[in-house]
Amino acid sequence: MIIACDIKNRYIQASQADKTADYFCPGCREKVILKSGDIKQKHFSHCIGSTCATFTENETLQHLVGKIEIADNVQQYGQIQIEAVLPNIQQRPDILLICENKKIAIEYQCSPISQQKLNQRNEGYKKENIQVIWILGDNYFKRRMSQASIIKFMKDNALIFYLPEKKHFVHRQQFTKPDFTGVKFTEHISKALFNIELSPQRKNLNLSKQVYKLQHLIMQRRIEPRLVDYLYQNNRLLIHAPTWIHEGNTFGLKISNWHWRLIAVLFLEKIGQQNIVNKQQLSEKLSIFLLGNEKFKQQKIADLYHDLEINNYILQHGNYILVRRLPRWKNEKQQKTLKI
Repeated sequence: MIIACDIKNRYIQASQADKTADYFCPGCREKVILKSGDIKQKHFSHCIGSTCATFTENETLQHLVGKIEIADNVQQYGQIQIEAVLPNIQQRPDILLICENKKIAIEYQCSPISQQKLNQRNEGYKKENIQVIWILGDNYFKRRMSQASIIKFMKDNALIFYLPEKKHFVHRQQFTKPDFTGVKFTEHISKALFNIELSPQRKNLNLSKQVYKLQHLIMQRRIEPRLVDYLYQNNRLLIHAPTWIHEGNTFGLKISNWHWRLIAVLFLEKIGQQNIVNKQQLSEKLSIFLLGNEKFKQQKIADLYHDLEINNYILQHGNYILVRRLPRWKNEKQQKTLKI
């Protein structure tokens, strides 16, 4: 390893260490030896026979430096432990922050991790009543992350990066995903991990362009045949769908926004104007098209209901939804413009 603690419990990099001083493993607290040579860079090593299992000696420089710098940053909020052993769940968070009897596990993730392994870690922390924050490294920051990858690491709808070379955090929030374009978000650079507030992202959709792009897909016959057939059997054409289906930018969908909103319209039509439906039953039908956990799905569905309600299509009351009126389909004479 290339970092250790001195007798005053300060973190010292091997390149800056004094060979005459004593140093200790940040994990197991055993004494370590400073080594150097012509081939290998300066590093600390456990003594022969050490049983340390809490501090890996194979982690990358980026991960180690980032972890230490994050620990230094958050120590203002309370007591910190690096790679503290949690025997009940056999886990070692990169940093354990203890403040006001609350424990927060901070994981600095620089390498790929499967959804299964991430879920296991999160479940372990949950059993111990420990909150967890995932902070991503430079490798993640440089790549174009998929919606599924973003959701995997999100906490409170935010994604956090730490860049050791620049010594700052990057906070991304307010994710949206308009059709026919990439993921959009607001971004804030900060020296702090907590207490970041961002201004609301403005919804800026070019409806004419959205309509044109969908019509282009229709002409290329790139629409799911089952959907086209269903609409045809009900004397409908996708090209005449309500304008409302083009106004979405929901982040976290498995399908296009226009498709999800069209499904919502078809559900409302099946329920019928001035009829009532159980909100949970409708939500279950809409949730299968969303990524993420149940909390994330319910939030996105609540946003959809709000949009329907402000357009006076539905009225929410407790566990029920009243269909007040139905979004209007266009006939050929009222067809939406093709102009961009």
